[in-house]
Amino acid sequence: MTTLFTDLRYGARMLSKNPSFTAAAIITLALGIGANTTIFSVAWRPMRYQAADRLLMVWETRPDGSRSPVSAPTYLDWRDQAKSFEQLAAARRASVALSGNPPIQVSGARVTSNFFDAFRLRPERGRFFSAEDFGPDGNRVTVLSHEVWQTQFAGAADIVGKTVRLNGESYSVIGIAPADFEFWGRMDVWMPLVHLNAAPDRQTRDLLVVGRMRPGITASQAGEEMRTLAARVALESPETNKQWSALTQEFHQALAGPGVLLMMVLLLVIVSVVLLLACVNVANLLLARATTRQKEIAVRFAFGASRWRVVRQLLAETLLLAVLGGALGLLLAFAAVRYLATLPVLQAPGLAPIEINRLVLEFAVALCVASTVISGFVPAWRTTAANLIEHVKAAGHTTVGDRKQIRLRNGLVMAELALSVVLMVTAGLSLRSFIRLSEVDPGFPSRGLLTAHMSLPAPQYADADRVRAFSTQLLEKVRAIPGVEDAAISSGLSPMNFENGQPFRVDGRDPAAANASGVANYQVISAGFFHTLGLRVLKGRAFSEDDRQGSTPVVIVNRRLAEKFFLTGDPLGRLLLISELVPGRNGPAQPIALEIVGVVNNLKSFRVNEPSNPEIYIPYMQAPWSSEYLLVRSRSETSSLVAAVRKALSAVDPDLPLTDVSTMDERLSLALAGGRVVVALMVIFAFMALSMGSVGLYGVISYSAAQRTTEFALRLALGAPQREVLRLVASGAFRLLMVGGAVGMALALGMAHLLSSSIYGISPYDPLTFATVTFVLLGVVLTASYLPARRAMKVDPMVALRYE
Repeated sequence: MTTLFTDLRYGARMLSKNPSFTAAAIITLALGIGANTTIFSVAWRPMRYQAADRLLMVWETRPDGSRSPVSAPTYLDWRDQAKSFEQLAAARRASVALSGNPPIQVSGARVTSNFFDAFRLRPERGRFFSAEDFGPDGNRVTVLSHEVWQTQFAGAADIVGKTVRLNGESYSVIGIAPADFEFWGRMDVWMPLVHLNAAPDRQTRDLLVVGRMRPGITASQAGEEMRTLAARVALESPETNKQWSALTQEFHQALAGPGVLLMMVLLLVIVSVVLLLACVNVANLLLARATTRQKEIAVRFAFGASRWRVVRQLLAETLLLAVLGGALGLLLAFAAVRYLATLPVLQAPGLAPIEINRLVLEFAVALCVASTVISGFVPAWRTTAANLIEHVKAAGHTTVGDRKQIRLRNGLVMAELALSVVLMVTAGLSLRSFIRLSEVDPGFPSRGLLTAHMSLPAPQYADADRVRAFSTQLLEKVRAIPGVEDAAISSGLSPMNFENGQPFRVDGRDPAAANASGVANYQVISAGFFHTLGLRVLKGRAFSEDDRQGSTPVVIVNRRLAEKFFLTGDPLGRLLLISELVPGRNGPAQPIALEIVGVVNNLKSFRVNEPSNPEIYIPYMQAPWSSEYLLVRSRSETSSLVAAVRKALSAVDPDLPLTDVSTMDERLSLALAGGRVVVALMVIFAFMALSMGSVGLYGVISYSAAQRTTEFALRLALGAPQREVLRLVASGAFRLLMVGGAVGMALALGMAHLLSSSIYGISPYDPLTFATVTFVLLGVVLTASYLPARRAMKVDPMVALRYE
């Protein structure tokens, strides 16, 4: 340790004598370490739950393989028969009206008695649910979130035992959930999930099922058991579960989704490349600096120092650079993380907040050590391998340097250029893809649309006629607001973060035929919906006020469904058999026939970067819906309508809150928010990589031009034009570009192939992107060549040759 401290003190003195070199190396490493630390803090966040690696989400899977929530009877079968789980809990999400002044809409869930046990949670106050809370009548008890307790009840110490009104009914507060607990998004209140045994319908799939595996059970074993149980259910209930199976996912993977995981992996790879470029840049700087220290190192050898001893000394200096760069990088990471932690798109339920914690600090320390080895060892080993005694003897004479060392520096620069090309192509493709994605036509004009959500509480609106009366009165009052062109109600909005899967069958076709049945998204809409949204009716008609209770059940389909299931005929007048429960119309396992009366244009109903799905629309008056969205088409600014719409709602039901108020443009922008952040980070890191590659190239060209000063002076003295000097300098740069660029383009083509599934609207081998990167590289080479050549051209031959 004494020797190490001596080396560090000596290294500090040497670095202080060359502040420009020291600053360049520290800033370069700081950028690489800061970028990696920032992305690591986002990507590697631990779950907030105890032994979170034992938690699995369990889904049913449709015949096409997509995942689906679970029906109550299937969940009960799984819970009673599964041996892989010590707890298998279920939750049904719900919007809840919390009475107050004013009333507010909160997110809630009805959960099974073992729900909190599955997460091994302890209440902050009071208790969680017990078996007594799940009696036949269901006790009116609730658990509140920490946030609702603080914001709506001012953190009252005596909150346990108090009564609150949820959906117009009185509930007794029995506990407060921990402050950091989230499940599948924000949830503010929890209530008992009762009457599960009284729900025999396997077609109503609305339960989120989470399980905690028993010790010694692996995720693959649990998944195999659940598939076996699902196959057993399919044999017992073929009319509802034929070809349905089960899927288990690790909890954090289910929350994030494959797209998010892919983006995080891609960002980690990109920042790793940025750090590698930073280390290569510092290695190049160290190699250039080694030429000025040859005499010093030769003297050390002359006094008996071993090669390893000198390498240790040089590595100590590199360690100082890495530590200082790491400290500065941490400061940059703190600032970046503080900003990223405020972005809603990077928040995820169940994950720890984005912060610089102990794990992130340990990662930063590991980066400093890795940077020391990567950037310092090769230059140190190469420098101590030279015949330095001969260099000392040649002191004072012109030299072009060690050819092996020059080849090493050139090789490092070519590697920098190659990696820079890969990152620039990746960022360019992502940016072009995002621009195309943001230009996607959602299927309707979004400007001038105001949207809001309402959830009608079951006790007051249990009767379908009351729901119809409420919607009729509300639409009349909203349409009467000055500036409102039209208004409508629907059960969903575009783009949504979920799908309502509705199995259907074309009446009159052989059930075994390929185009006889399928699954479509469905929306329950009021008359005037298509006019309000601006969705074009291609065939037939839109819904009217005549499509009400007691009239012929009708349905409208989108163009995608018509093209897929009615290739050879007109869908108008054909019947669709709806085999799943449609509220207000049909009972379980009793499909009804709906006549197709219209075909509308496709709507981006799920994700704007995916093809439109088959979609069916059902008249609101024939199937009233309790959770609904209000759409208002305005001829003026939509923001000025919010107060008037709230007043209209209050006139119909003063206790019903209006929530999630936003314009359609804001909703569409929010759907792209995650991609916007990822693309912005990619562009920033690509710019950093290009900057590092440019600096490395400039350093090599500048050093090479300085070594050839005598040669250039001779050429100028013998009458060579100045452009000849520029050509000689540029030719060396272009040789590096040709090799590094060619390798980089080959690697970029491979990266483009890997990204092909996530690129939208352009070819993964987009010629514009590759051409732009090529021109940028040419500009970098010209700039890196011109500045050293300009200095060489201005050299006075008499001054340069005076000592020869």
